[in-house]
Amino acid sequence: MPIVRTRPAGRALPRTVLLLVLALAACKGGGGTGSLAGGPVPGGSGVLGSFFVQSFTPFETAAAALRNSARYLRQSTTWHLVDASNNPISPDYTSYPLASVHAEYAHAVGLTGKGQTVALADTRINPLHQVFAGKSITIDSNGSPTGTSSDDHGTKVASIIAGQSSSFIGIAPGANLAFGSFQTNATLASITNLALNMNAVAQNNSWGYDSVPVSVGGLGMVFSGTDGANYLTALDNYAARGVVVFALSNDQTHTQATIMDALPAVRPTLEPGWLAVGNAVPTFTGQTISSVQLLSSPCFEAARWCLLADGAWTAATATSNSSYGFGTGSSFAAPQVSGALALLAEAFPNLTPHDLRLRLLASADNGFFTPDASLAITPTFSHGYSNIYGHGFLDIRAALLPIGATSMSLADGSAQPTNAPMIMSGAALGDAVQRSIQNVQVAVTDSLNGDFKMPGTALLATVTPSPLPRTLMAQVMGDDLERLRLGSVSLSGQPFAAFQGRTLAALDPTGGFTASVLMPDPGSAEQSFGIDLRKALTDGATRLDLGLKLAHDGGSVMGFGRAADGGGGTQMASLELGLTQDLGRGGFLAVAGEVGIADLGSQVALTDVSQALFNSVSLDIGQRDAFTDGDKLSVGVALPMAVTSGSARMVVPVIHGLGGPSFDSVGLDLSPQDRQVNLALTYQRPLSEGSELLLQIVHADNYGNRSGQSDMAGLLAMKFSF
Repeated sequence: MPIVRTRPAGRALPRTVLLLVLALAACKGGGGTGSLAGGPVPGGSGVLGSFFVQSFTPFETAAAALRNSARYLRQSTTWHLVDASNNPISPDYTSYPLASVHAEYAHAVGLTGKGQTVALADTRINPLHQVFAGKSITIDSNGSPTGTSSDDHGTKVASIIAGQSSSFIGIAPGANLAFGSFQTNATLASITNLALNMNAVAQNNSWGYDSVPVSVGGLGMVFSGTDGANYLTALDNYAARGVVVFALSNDQTHTQATIMDALPAVRPTLEPGWLAVGNAVPTFTGQTISSVQLLSSPCFEAARWCLLADGAWTAATATSNSSYGFGTGSSFAAPQVSGALALLAEAFPNLTPHDLRLRLLASADNGFFTPDASLAITPTFSHGYSNIYGHGFLDIRAALLPIGATSMSLADGSAQPTNAPMIMSGAALGDAVQRSIQNVQVAVTDSLNGDFKMPGTALLATVTPSPLPRTLMAQVMGDDLERLRLGSVSLSGQPFAAFQGRTLAALDPTGGFTASVLMPDPGSAEQSFGIDLRKALTDGATRLDLGLKLAHDGGSVMGFGRAADGGGGTQMASLELGLTQDLGRGGFLAVAGEVGIADLGSQVALTDVSQALFNSVSLDIGQRDAFTDGDKLSVGVALPMAVTSGSARMVVPVIHGLGGPSFDSVGLDLSPQDRQVNLALTYQRPLSEGSELLLQIVHADNYGNRSGQSDMAGLLAMKFSF
């Protein structure tokens, strides 16, 4: 930090000072001020786990292997529509639906929908197809056709939801199925009631009434008679718990939605348990969708609960027990959403199907359009949607990540945001706190009440020293090089070098007393201030320097107790001692040390915070007039300020294995395991009257009191006064 000093009386101040400084880093380790000691990393909670990650980078290799596997690549194809005479219609489309919804990331972390049931109302199913081997499929006894047939629709839909074989995989291959017919309102009521009784997370409907308008009249038309009334009651009952998924019409000429996909528009109580799904082929730029080609009806009245997926699938057919066939349409987009709900239900066992529905809406990729409106999913989180594209494209990966802000429950019942570090650890503590909590996993929740496991180190930010070249440059720019060369070498001329702020210093004409004041930096949130008083006593060839320092740390040194964290700041007091011995013939030996105590403040989640003891020590041996009159050569070793003892406890919700969290008191050792050690070689000489040269090489092990970190720098400085 720059230091401004008054000069001894009797010497005029120079009019101009020209300082040339060159600092080079020979090798480097460590981080900059305010760096995080550890960010969020993969974790799990619940049955197989939900995952708190800044990205899925740790799983990218596994996800890429799935994308390139035969089962996945079956769904990567270039295709085109055909007319009534089976002639191709331009343009060609390139689809890869499994990768488009990022299902591989869920599969890469082990999610399959295990333990979940998805019901579907469709035409017929071949339960003996190889993709359903070993799977529980409950067939509704109320008129549900099964077996081989040329009617492939239901088998395809079911396989997309939960099928798997050596050459095929659906969205939730571990989920179970319940199948019923959509032929009549009676069969529809029956499968809907079965879905409710089996606690199905979703009920898939890849069908609709293409010509029935969204109106009260349309409602009465579809649900007329006793069977219709029973079906509507079944939908009311099931949608109050699970999620009904309906495919949009494939007629792109529609100017409004149809009655079933937009049913909540005329029966609003259904909306919390309703989703509509359209068919679209996306174009990606990197990981982001830049545009889509819509191949179904737009969302229209269903926009508030509408999603898109690519419905181009080569799925199981009912022709035989091992046959597959290609098809496209919203019929095959909807089951991807139903399967996604099963994956999320496994990942977030504490959330209801309605909660999971909101996760899909909130995480849908909507960056390729300008929203027409937004849905307030929670009081603090909204998601924009389009009348054409709904909430956007299904993104399973994003639904598994935290949505909105994350927070951690504290023992007193309050919630503490965790998007920013909760604990600030200063350089004198080094990596001590990080080591204490590196094996601790804490429970956090996102804005949609999703439970996640986060490493304890993500709660911590460690203030580390600036890179050594920058530190040396800052020191030399604040030093009077002539006084540094001629004066005592026992105590540093920069008593507040470790603090953020600006130092003002004054010394008496005899040089026997020095006062330094640390001024807060107006541009910094870390407000440090203090005073340092020193007295020099000389007895022949021996000089003794005594000092007293009182300081308030804003975060850079101790870290604990920042006012912003409710701790009120860290108060520090220390005694300084320096001894310089003239060895004769220009030789000298200098020893300096500081010992002090810090009254650490108590930050959020911390208890039993003790006082911290700290010290520093340095040794220099050198020769004056080594090569020419007035020069000085010295070799030094120093242990900068570090905490030697101190402790605290952190009470946080800790996750143990696959069980739920419990509030544990985690002990924190505040003294670093390995201290920083500096080795320095310094040479100074006068160039002319008022001009100085400084050469210095410094190597630091365990830089910033962090084990294994090192830094090295060389400095060339010339100061001219004229």
